[in-house]
Amino acid sequence: MFCMQLMVLFFLSFCLTTSAAGRYGAISGFGLSLIKWILIVRFSAYFPGYFDGQYWLWWVFLVLGILLFLRGFINYAKIRKMADSVSTLPRTRGLFIY
Repeated sequence: MFCMQLMVLFFLSFCLTTSAAGRYGAISGFGLSLIKWILIVRFSAYFPGYFDGQYWLWWVFLVLGILLFLRGFINYAKIRKMADSVSTLPRTRGLFIY
């Protein structure tokens, strides 16, 4: 149930924004939300039996969340650095297509 809500929020925030900050922020936020919910489900007493005997599965989702967060953060930093270098050139406009 929570996974479906995360996906809907991710797609809404990713598709409705037009800036690099919004799109890469959506990717990073989805990764952090995935990490948060995996840790809640794993260590909470309210969800006994979700990962019984399959501890590798929560590690996969945890690493996936970390990679999504890092991908959004690093790509935004690259775009930001490229936009700063392009904007210093005279009469130059940068068009970023995502």
